[in-house]
Amino acid sequence: MISLKNISKAYKKNLALSNFSYDFIENTGYGILGINGAGKSTLIGCITKNLSYLGEIEYQNLNMHEIGYVPQELAIYPDLSVLDNLLFFAAIYKIPKQDAIKRANQLMDRVKLIDKKDELAKNLSGGMKRKLNLITGLIHSPKLLICDEVCVGIDPISRKEILEYLKELLDSGLMILYTSHYLDEVEFLCKKVLFLNEGRLILEGDTAQLVKTIGEKVDSNLSDLFIKVLRKVGE
Repeated sequence: MISLKNISKAYKKNLALSNFSYDFIENTGYGILGINGAGKSTLIGCITKNLSYLGEIEYQNLNMHEIGYVPQELAIYPDLSVLDNLLFFAAIYKIPKQDAIKRANQLMDRVKLIDKKDELAKNLSGGMKRKLNLITGLIHSPKLLICDEVCVGIDPISRKEILEYLKELLDSGLMILYTSHYLDEVEFLCKKVLFLNEGRLILEGDTAQLVKTIGEKVDSNLSDLFIKVLRKVGE
């Protein structure tokens, strides 16, 4: 669905992405991993066209209005109600109001915010704010959802509910690009993982197969793989 060819991005003299090439296919969850400064946010910024870059990105059977983006920073308006937040973002995509209200009600019901629809966003709990942040990125029924640390700083129950909803969306055919320092989330959601370091793709493949190749212990997981990959890079 998205083909990146030799993507490079520099900030002043610092190269954040260097000749990054990769083909993302539809109906798949991708975990984009790396330490802080590895190039994950820059990669997302290039894909969403929020950043300029050198190279070429082809969007096959996908236009920019079919991409949903859920940032780490809360992108909701504190002095608007839950419903009005959703209707605001729906208006950006020029969704007719009655259709937008119907879609908003479906999303609020799914993430257990329907009883809070008239509540100001600033009065919600941390977990509820994260749920609202998520569904604002889904209001236009995107084909691709980009998630950047969507569960950071919330309680275990809200985190579980968000992850289960994302898994449901993946199973229904949505493509997801997912970044998180919580590697158990990535392992739960993502069929494939990409490891970035200093703006370069250093390892990619099937999540389960890569974990299986570690061979260090029976219960090896993605965290073990992450540590091994980064140690090898540092050698």
